[in-house]
Amino acid sequence: MDLLSLLRRGEYVTYLIVLFLTALLLLLSLYLAFFRLVDLFTAATTHPETLAQAIYNALSDVFLIIVFVELIDTFITYIEQRRIVVYKIIDVALVALARELFIYLAPVNQDFKLEKGVVLVAAAFVIGVIDYLQRIAPRVERRRR
Repeated sequence: MDLLSLLRRGEYVTYLIVLFLTALLLLLSLYLAFFRLVDLFTAATTHPETLAQAIYNALSDVFLIIVFVELIDTFITYIEQRRIVVYKIIDVALVALARELFIYLAPVNQDFKLEKGVVLVAAAFVIGVIDYLQRIAPRVERRRR
């Protein structure tokens, strides 16, 4: 067995491990979201004063599930196409930043600092511009030909 085929097999084993860990984290996120939804319904019926916090906690976990689903999709696309698909990575970053913005800028957040909020908004803007440029690049390239 030559070194190149050994390295390829090691690469596939690494991909499988990463996919397994990401799927495990997805399952844990689903588990967490389920219990946050139970807390949400409990708060809605018995503790209306904590309802806002319960809503934000449940939505935070739903966003986390979406991040893990996007990550798994990115890994699978990379394995299928054998190349990095930049817009998928940008999508994961946008969803993760949206989650962070949503949680951090929530009215129920007690640790709010304006500087961090501005940095998060600026980061989301930069990634959004990169996403826009990445998506229009193929159209511009086609017009040049």
